[in-house]
Amino acid sequence: MDSPAALAVALASVVAVLYIAAIAYAIVQIARTRDLSEVEKALWMIAVVFAPLLGALVWYLAGPHPFGLRLTHKVR
Repeated sequence: MDSPAALAVALASVVAVLYIAAIAYAIVQIARTRDLSEVEKALWMIAVVFAPLLGALVWYLAGPHPFGLRLTHKVR
């Protein structure tokens, strides 16, 4: 295998692993959130599984805590 092809395969492998890791992370975060009902969690997971790139991206940008930040304070 020549060098450019090997580099392309290595780069594609890294991208694939990162892609799968991002989807797995989104699913774990959906499962762990306490701000959603079970039905909402199921719908989010379906979105991530059937439209992985779009579903995970929307979850990260618009989920209950975008980028892991809590945007509201709960009043007791």
